[in-house]
Amino acid sequence: MIFHLLRFPPAFVLLSFLSMESLFLFQLVVTFLVGSLWLTGATILAEKFGSKIGGVIAGMPSSIVIALFFIGWTQTPVAASQATVVVPLIMGIDGLFILTYAALVRQSFPLALLSSLFVWLCFSFVLVLIHFNNFGLSLIGFLGLLLVSYGVMEYVLHVKSLAGRNTPLSFSNVLMRGLVSGLIITLAVAFAKLGGPLIGGVFASFPAVFLSTMILTYFAQGRAFSVSVMKTLLLSGTINAAVYASAVRFLYPLFGLIGGTISSFLLSLISMYVVFLLVKKIA
Repeated sequence: MIFHLLRFPPAFVLLSFLSMESLFLFQLVVTFLVGSLWLTGATILAEKFGSKIGGVIAGMPSSIVIALFFIGWTQTPVAASQATVVVPLIMGIDGLFILTYAALVRQSFPLALLSSLFVWLCFSFVLVLIHFNNFGLSLIGFLGLLLVSYGVMEYVLHVKSLAGRNTPLSFSNVLMRGLVSGLIITLAVAFAKLGGPLIGGVFASFPAVFLSTMILTYFAQGRAFSVSVMKTLLLSGTINAAVYASAVRFLYPLFGLIGGTISSFLLSLISMYVVFLLVKKIA
Protein backbone atom coordinates (compact mmCIF):
# COMPACT_ATOMS: atom_id res chain seq x y z
CA MET A 1 0.00 0.00 0.00
CA ILE A 2 2.75 2.47 0.90
CA PHE A 3 4.43 2.01 -2.50
CA HIS A 4 1.08 2.63 -4.21
CA LEU A 5 0.75 5.94 -2.35
CA LEU A 6 4.30 6.88 -3.32
CA ARG A 7 3.58 6.56 -7.02
CA PHE A 8 2.31 10.13 -7.40
CA PRO A 9 3.26 12.40 -4.48
CA PRO A 10 2.29 16.10 -4.86
CA ALA A 11 5.72 17.32 -6.00
CA PHE A 12 5.80 14.85 -8.87
CA VAL A 13 2.20 15.61 -9.83
CA LEU A 14 3.30 19.22 -10.31
CA LEU A 15 6.17 18.06 -12.53
CA SER A 16 3.65 16.34 -14.78
CA PHE A 17 2.47 19.77 -15.97
CA LEU A 18 5.91 20.58 -17.37
CA SER A 19 6.52 20.13 -21.07
CA MET A 20 8.94 17.43 -22.19
CA GLU A 21 11.56 20.08 -22.95
CA SER A 22 11.14 21.73 -19.54
CA LEU A 23 11.22 18.37 -17.80
CA PHE A 24 14.45 17.43 -19.56
CA LEU A 25 15.99 20.79 -18.61
CA PHE A 26 14.92 20.16 -15.01
CA GLN A 27 16.56 16.73 -15.20
CA LEU A 28 19.85 18.25 -16.35
CA VAL A 29 19.79 20.88 -13.58
CA VAL A 30 19.13 18.22 -10.93
CA THR A 31 21.85 16.01 -12.40
CA PHE A 32 24.39 18.83 -12.36
CA LEU A 33 23.62 19.83 -8.77
CA VAL A 34 23.58 16.30 -7.38
CA GLY A 35 26.65 15.23 -9.31
CA SER A 36 28.74 18.27 -8.44
CA LEU A 37 27.83 18.27 -4.73
CA TRP A 38 28.20 14.50 -4.36
CA LEU A 39 31.56 14.08 -6.06
CA THR A 40 33.07 17.26 -4.66
CA GLY A 41 32.22 16.04 -1.17
CA ALA A 42 33.44 12.51 -1.91
CA THR A 43 36.84 13.66 -3.19
CA ILE A 44 37.30 15.98 -0.22
CA LEU A 45 36.49 13.12 2.17
CA ALA A 46 38.87 10.84 0.28
CA GLU A 47 41.69 13.32 0.79
CA LYS A 48 40.87 13.65 4.47
CA PHE A 49 40.13 10.05 5.45
CA GLY A 50 41.95 8.05 2.78
CA SER A 51 41.26 6.27 -0.49
CA LYS A 52 39.06 3.54 1.02
CA ILE A 53 36.47 5.89 2.57
CA GLY A 54 36.44 8.22 -0.41
CA GLY A 55 36.12 5.41 -2.92
CA VAL A 56 33.21 3.82 -1.06
CA ILE A 57 31.34 7.13 -0.74
CA ALA A 58 31.89 8.08 -4.38
CA GLY A 59 30.65 4.63 -5.36
CA MET A 60 27.12 5.19 -4.10
CA PRO A 61 24.74 5.24 -7.12
CA SER A 62 24.18 8.80 -8.30
CA SER A 63 23.99 9.49 -12.04
CA ILE A 64 22.40 6.11 -12.78
CA VAL A 65 19.62 6.86 -10.26
CA ILE A 66 18.82 10.12 -12.02
CA ALA A 67 19.12 8.68 -15.53
CA LEU A 68 16.86 5.67 -14.91
CA PHE A 69 14.37 7.79 -12.95
CA PHE A 70 13.92 10.20 -15.84
CA ILE A 71 13.70 7.39 -18.38
CA GLY A 72 10.86 6.07 -16.26
CA TRP A 73 9.32 9.52 -15.89
CA THR A 74 9.48 10.65 -19.53
CA GLN A 75 8.63 7.21 -20.91
CA THR A 76 7.34 4.51 -18.51
CA PRO A 77 8.71 2.59 -15.51
CA VAL A 78 8.67 -0.50 -17.74
CA ALA A 79 10.93 1.29 -20.26
CA ALA A 80 13.36 2.15 -17.44
CA SER A 81 13.23 -1.46 -16.30
CA GLN A 82 14.07 -2.62 -19.81
CA ALA A 83 16.96 -0.13 -20.00
CA THR A 84 18.70 -1.96 -17.15
CA VAL A 85 19.32 -5.07 -19.27
CA VAL A 86 22.75 -3.84 -20.29
CA VAL A 87 23.71 -1.94 -17.11
CA PRO A 88 25.54 -4.72 -15.22
CA LEU A 89 27.65 -5.59 -18.27
CA ILE A 90 28.42 -1.91 -18.86
CA MET A 91 29.53 -1.66 -15.23
CA GLY A 92 31.93 -4.52 -15.98
CA ILE A 93 33.23 -2.48 -18.91
CA ASP A 94 33.58 0.43 -16.50
CA GLY A 95 35.96 -1.85 -14.62
CA LEU A 96 38.08 -2.13 -17.76
CA PHE A 97 37.88 1.66 -18.03
CA ILE A 98 39.43 1.98 -14.57
CA LEU A 99 41.99 -0.73 -15.23
CA THR A 100 43.16 0.98 -18.43
CA TYR A 101 43.60 4.24 -16.55
CA ALA A 102 45.56 2.59 -13.74
CA ALA A 103 47.84 0.79 -16.19
CA LEU A 104 48.68 3.83 -18.33
CA VAL A 105 48.58 6.82 -15.98
CA ARG A 106 52.22 6.24 -14.98
CA GLN A 107 53.18 7.06 -18.55
CA SER A 108 50.84 9.96 -19.24
CA PHE A 109 47.61 11.26 -17.68
CA PRO A 110 46.08 12.40 -21.02
CA LEU A 111 47.02 9.06 -22.60
CA ALA A 112 45.45 7.13 -19.73
CA LEU A 113 42.25 9.19 -19.83
CA LEU A 114 41.79 9.02 -23.60
CA SER A 115 42.67 5.31 -23.75
CA SER A 116 40.16 4.55 -21.01
CA LEU A 117 37.41 6.37 -22.87
CA PHE A 118 38.36 4.62 -26.11
CA VAL A 119 38.12 1.19 -24.44
CA TRP A 120 34.72 2.04 -22.95
CA LEU A 121 33.31 3.40 -26.20
CA CYS A 122 34.51 0.41 -28.25
CA PHE A 123 33.00 -2.23 -25.98
CA SER A 124 29.78 -0.26 -25.45
CA PHE A 125 29.40 0.32 -29.19
CA VAL A 126 29.60 -3.44 -29.79
CA LEU A 127 26.74 -4.00 -27.33
CA VAL A 128 24.58 -1.44 -29.12
CA LEU A 129 25.55 -2.87 -32.52
CA ILE A 130 24.48 -6.41 -31.61
CA HIS A 131 21.36 -5.15 -29.78
CA PHE A 132 22.40 -6.90 -26.59
CA ASN A 133 19.32 -8.03 -24.66
CA ASN A 134 20.11 -10.74 -22.12
CA PHE A 135 20.08 -9.75 -18.46
CA GLY A 136 21.48 -13.08 -17.26
CA LEU A 137 24.51 -12.78 -19.54
CA SER A 138 24.84 -9.18 -18.48
CA LEU A 139 25.25 -10.22 -14.84
CA ILE A 140 27.68 -13.01 -15.71
CA GLY A 141 29.74 -10.67 -17.86
CA PHE A 142 29.80 -8.09 -15.08
CA LEU A 143 31.13 -10.56 -12.52
CA GLY A 144 33.79 -11.87 -14.91
CA LEU A 145 35.05 -8.42 -15.91
CA LEU A 146 35.00 -7.23 -12.30
CA LEU A 147 37.13 -10.15 -11.13
CA VAL A 148 39.60 -9.68 -13.98
CA SER A 149 39.90 -5.91 -13.50
CA TYR A 150 40.31 -6.06 -9.75
CA GLY A 151 42.68 -9.02 -9.94
CA VAL A 152 45.00 -7.20 -12.33
CA MET A 153 44.99 -4.05 -10.19
CA GLU A 154 45.70 -6.04 -7.04
CA TYR A 155 48.17 -8.69 -8.19
CA VAL A 156 49.76 -7.23 -11.34
CA LEU A 157 49.75 -3.46 -10.84
CA HIS A 158 50.00 -3.84 -7.03
CA VAL A 159 47.83 -0.81 -6.29
CA LYS A 160 47.78 -0.07 -2.55
CA SER A 161 45.35 1.95 -0.44
CA LEU A 162 46.66 5.28 0.83
CA ALA A 163 45.89 7.29 3.93
CA GLY A 164 44.26 10.71 3.78
CA ARG A 165 46.15 13.96 3.59
CA ASN A 166 45.19 17.32 5.01
CA THR A 167 45.07 19.62 1.99
CA PRO A 168 43.99 23.27 2.28
CA LEU A 169 40.87 23.95 0.20
CA SER A 170 40.10 27.28 -1.38
CA PHE A 171 36.73 28.43 -2.69
CA SER A 172 38.03 28.35 -6.26
CA ASN A 173 39.29 24.78 -5.77
CA VAL A 174 35.92 23.54 -4.49
CA LEU A 175 34.08 25.45 -7.22
CA MET A 176 36.25 23.91 -9.94
CA ARG A 177 35.64 20.40 -8.57
CA GLY A 178 31.91 21.01 -8.62
CA LEU A 179 31.93 22.35 -12.17
CA VAL A 180 34.03 19.49 -13.56
CA SER A 181 32.09 16.68 -11.88
CA GLY A 182 28.67 18.23 -12.52
CA LEU A 183 29.40 18.90 -16.19
CA ILE A 184 30.66 15.37 -16.92
CA ILE A 185 27.69 13.66 -15.25
CA THR A 186 25.20 16.04 -16.90
CA LEU A 187 26.62 15.31 -20.35
CA ALA A 188 26.30 11.57 -19.71
CA VAL A 189 22.62 11.93 -18.77
CA ALA A 190 22.02 14.15 -21.82
CA PHE A 191 23.41 11.47 -24.13
CA ALA A 192 21.13 8.91 -22.48
CA LYS A 193 18.22 10.76 -24.12
CA LEU A 194 19.54 10.18 -27.65
CA GLY A 195 18.24 6.63 -28.12
CA GLY A 196 15.82 4.04 -26.87
CA PRO A 197 16.11 1.79 -23.83
CA LEU A 198 19.39 0.14 -24.92
CA ILE A 199 21.30 3.37 -25.60
CA GLY A 200 19.68 4.94 -22.55
CA GLY A 201 20.91 2.05 -20.43
CA VAL A 202 24.41 2.32 -21.91
CA PHE A 203 24.76 6.02 -21.15
CA ALA A 204 23.05 5.65 -17.77
CA SER A 205 26.12 3.53 -16.99
CA PHE A 206 28.65 5.89 -18.56
CA PRO A 207 31.64 6.12 -16.17
CA ALA A 208 30.93 9.78 -15.40
CA VAL A 209 31.60 9.33 -11.68
CA PHE A 210 34.82 7.43 -12.42
CA LEU A 211 35.99 9.99 -14.98
CA SER A 212 35.26 12.91 -12.66
CA THR A 213 37.00 11.22 -9.74
CA MET A 214 40.06 10.43 -11.87
CA ILE A 215 40.45 14.05 -12.89
CA LEU A 216 39.74 15.57 -9.48
CA THR A 217 41.97 13.24 -7.44
CA TYR A 218 44.84 13.31 -9.95
CA PHE A 219 45.17 17.07 -9.91
CA ALA A 220 44.45 17.39 -6.20
CA GLN A 221 46.67 14.61 -4.81
CA GLY A 222 48.68 13.12 -7.66
CA ARG A 223 48.85 9.87 -9.61
CA ALA A 224 49.35 7.37 -6.78
CA PHE A 225 46.44 8.65 -4.70
CA SER A 226 44.17 8.85 -7.74
CA VAL A 227 44.85 5.22 -8.70
CA SER A 228 44.35 4.13 -5.10
CA VAL A 229 40.90 5.76 -4.94
CA MET A 230 39.98 4.22 -8.28
CA LYS A 231 40.86 0.76 -6.99
CA THR A 232 38.26 1.12 -4.24
CA LEU A 233 35.82 2.75 -6.63
CA LEU A 234 36.23 -0.23 -8.96
CA LEU A 235 34.49 -2.34 -6.32
CA SER A 236 32.07 0.14 -4.76
CA GLY A 237 30.99 1.98 -7.89
CA THR A 238 30.38 -1.03 -10.11
CA ILE A 239 28.81 -3.33 -7.52
CA ASN A 240 26.45 -0.70 -6.07
CA ALA A 241 25.32 0.42 -9.52
CA ALA A 242 24.76 -3.17 -10.64
CA VAL A 243 22.72 -3.86 -7.50
CA TYR A 244 20.68 -0.69 -8.04
CA ALA A 245 20.01 -1.48 -11.71
CA SER A 246 19.03 -5.07 -10.88
CA ALA A 247 16.60 -3.81 -8.25
CA VAL A 248 15.11 -1.29 -10.69
CA ARG A 249 14.59 -4.03 -13.24
CA PHE A 250 12.25 -5.92 -10.92
CA LEU A 251 10.89 -3.21 -8.60
CA TYR A 252 9.92 -0.47 -11.09
CA PRO A 253 7.20 -2.62 -12.70
CA LEU A 254 6.11 -3.82 -9.27
CA PHE A 255 6.09 -0.60 -7.19
CA GLY A 256 6.05 2.14 -9.80
CA LEU A 257 8.51 4.97 -10.36
CA ILE A 258 8.70 6.51 -6.89
CA GLY A 259 8.32 3.38 -4.79
CA GLY A 260 10.69 1.50 -7.08
CA THR A 261 13.33 4.24 -6.87
CA ILE A 262 13.19 4.42 -3.08
CA SER A 263 13.28 0.66 -2.53
CA SER A 264 16.06 0.19 -5.11
CA PHE A 265 18.16 2.90 -3.49
CA LEU A 266 17.69 1.34 -0.05
CA LEU A 267 18.96 -1.96 -1.43
CA SER A 268 21.98 -0.18 -2.89
CA LEU A 269 22.71 1.31 0.55
CA ILE A 270 22.82 -2.22 1.95
CA SER A 271 25.22 -3.27 -0.80
CA MET A 272 27.30 -0.16 -0.10
CA TYR A 273 27.74 -1.25 3.53
CA VAL A 274 28.65 -4.80 2.46
CA VAL A 275 31.18 -3.41 -0.02
CA PHE A 276 32.64 -1.20 2.70
CA LEU A 277 33.22 -4.24 4.91
CA LEU A 278 34.78 -6.03 1.93
CA VAL A 279 37.03 -3.08 1.11
CA LYS A 280 38.27 -2.90 4.72
CA LYS A 281 39.51 -6.49 4.43
CA ILE A 282 40.91 -6.80 0.92
CA ALA A 283 41.46 -3.37 -0.65
